[in-house]
Amino acid sequence: MFGQRKEQILVIKADTLAGFVAAEPLFEAIRERFPRAGLSLLTTGDLQRLARASSYFDQVAATPDFANPVEKKAFVAQLKAAKFSRVFDLSANETARKVSSALGPFGPKWFSVAPPAQRGRKKKMADLFPDPAKLCAANGIDTPGRLPNLQWALDARKDSANMQPSWFGISGAFGLFAPGADEKRRWPAESYGQLARIATDAGVMPVLIGGKELHEFGDIVSEVAPSIVDLTGKTDHLQLTALARDAAFFVSDAADEVNLAVSVGGAGVLIKKAGEEGLAPVGRHVMTVTVKRSMGEAAAPFVWQSLNNMGLIPASEELARA
Repeated sequence: MFGQRKEQILVIKADTLAGFVAAEPLFEAIRERFPRAGLSLLTTGDLQRLARASSYFDQVAATPDFANPVEKKAFVAQLKAAKFSRVFDLSANETARKVSSALGPFGPKWFSVAPPAQRGRKKKMADLFPDPAKLCAANGIDTPGRLPNLQWALDARKDSANMQPSWFGISGAFGLFAPGADEKRRWPAESYGQLARIATDAGVMPVLIGGKELHEFGDIVSEVAPSIVDLTGKTDHLQLTALARDAAFFVSDAADEVNLAVSVGGAGVLIKKAGEEGLAPVGRHVMTVTVKRSMGEAAAPFVWQSLNNMGLIPASEELARA
């Protein structure tokens, strides 16, 4: 009806980078189902810039520090002032529960995804993420069937200087090395260093990415391979989309950044322990190197040969043009 106030909907996706990427098709499905609604996203602080690059949301906000009474009070006041009619909880975690509690028993209609599989029961990539089937059915949302595609992240700031590899001192052909935060599932620093030396000798610049918690790990890799460009803790997720798009390849283990890389067309090698093969992103140009006991069993020359077999190592004439 003319003059009617448009519906306000809050979407909560405040967990991990991998979870955010996996939910991207659902973001689009929600926007298509509610084209005239005001859609607001609540996410983590480190995902804000990436989320704001999309066209799915009218507003993007970061979760507050619930332990800070002043910050929490201001956040609750903003939530209630927005007068949301529905909340789509795509996280099903403690943060979402705190938001639900803040809105109170007379808050908006709450629709939550089913929690992901419990630890030890994960058999495939989909088991890592919540199931949105019931949420979609209850709201007339078409359950998305496509893979995540974050091309919009590249288009949003493609002309920005800090989205270019040269901003980070990268020139010519380069490969991304993405160690995960989980030390038990991480390829050793010495192995990343050895692979970086092989890449350097082949004319490919090795680039190390990851969060600031990997600073010390990066120092060890740099000792083995001084030629590596250490960007741990120096890029946000939006910048990583640009680096992943332009990289010749990536090599990783259990890093969330892999999901971001493959969503923009990145290709490469994942190193996994036996039994975790199904946790690699599906439907993409990804080769899995499986070890039986120790992550160090995957030799750097073998990983390099795997990249070469995939056709990801630039030929000498390509390197000359780069």
